[in-house]
Amino acid sequence: MPKIEYDPYSHAVHDDPYVHYAKLREQEPVYFNEQHKFWLLTKWEHCHAVFRDFKSFSSKEGPALEANANQGEGSLYPMFIASDPPRHTQLRRVVSQHFTPTYIANLEDYVRDKARALINQHLASGAMDMVQDFSALLPMDVIATMIHVPAEDQDRVRGWADDLIHREDGQSESSERQVTGYLNLGNYFDKLATERALLPHDPNDLFSCILQAEKEGLMAHNDVVGFGILLAVAGNETTTKLIGNAVYRLWQHPEQRQLLIDDPEKIPDAVEEILRFDGSSQIIGRLCVKDTVIGGKTIKAGDRVGLAIISASRDEDHFPNANTFDVTRGERAHMAFGFGIHGCLGSALARLEIRVCLEEILRLIPDYVIDTDGLQRTYNPNVRGYTHIPVNFPAGQQQQVVNA
Repeated sequence: MPKIEYDPYSHAVHDDPYVHYAKLREQEPVYFNEQHKFWLLTKWEHCHAVFRDFKSFSSKEGPALEANANQGEGSLYPMFIASDPPRHTQLRRVVSQHFTPTYIANLEDYVRDKARALINQHLASGAMDMVQDFSALLPMDVIATMIHVPAEDQDRVRGWADDLIHREDGQSESSERQVTGYLNLGNYFDKLATERALLPHDPNDLFSCILQAEKEGLMAHNDVVGFGILLAVAGNETTTKLIGNAVYRLWQHPEQRQLLIDDPEKIPDAVEEILRFDGSSQIIGRLCVKDTVIGGKTIKAGDRVGLAIISASRDEDHFPNANTFDVTRGERAHMAFGFGIHGCLGSALARLEIRVCLEEILRLIPDYVIDTDGLQRTYNPNVRGYTHIPVNFPAGQQQQVVNA
């Protein structure tokens, strides 16, 4: 049997990684990439074991597949996701109250009004780009509201976030474009944090709580800036791509889309299936800090390890008919949001946003058709999704009133 070659930096591989993941799960579930010097785990049980063993598999070099100087310890603007307990626990506690399901539920009307308003603008023409005109705008608007990025700055911040994650074909090292995006975001949130630090503390305000933690000595100013960058990127990019993936998969499976049109109560289950089947987060990186045996192979201290969470969510040994897209499945044991102490803080927000977006898309433009000639992707080993999804639908449909 020929040796498997898997290159996550190849655009051709990224266009359809699932066939590669399937081969890896079957033939080499604990895979070592000789060229880039990382391990890749593709089975649910192996990824689950590493998530649980945070003492052997550290997050201190960031969640990228490769060690990332823009995230981990010693970086210019450290991000709390690139830390381990007890520091990670301390920093996560600063913002966790603002991401509970109860707190996030208060945003539903705002998200729904925004979704309707964005679609309404295009009903007369019968055409829109579901990324550029919709999914790239809504998550950025929501997270920007939470961290006080003014409407006139949102396009710039989103553009810098796009620059930060984009990879050219075969690119495994940081590019000038990525570094510039990172520095632009850092400069922006440095200025914003400095300005907002002058305001009185508001315990109900996310950014105010982060700034209060700085005043109390729990974090340095650069940690605050890192929080801003993290929220702008993680709160925007992954959800943008997730909504786009949902639009694509429901168009690709019209019988599944019709089930949701006929019974919108099924949409929450559909959200879980989209997360499992084609979630935007593909791989999460870890640093092995203690020799550990996984799947019969010894991963050495100092080795970089990638957890292919989207592959784990299609593991046939864990999910019946794993490669079938079934919006009624409602399985929540997928790994779209990671697992354990580093489980995605924004999972409730992402679930709310995609659910509301699907409800409004299927109510307002249920018969949308994708113009496949215009489909374009972004490329990054960690995040997978589209930058352009042009769609057409019957023109002249009635607008939905947006609440004042």
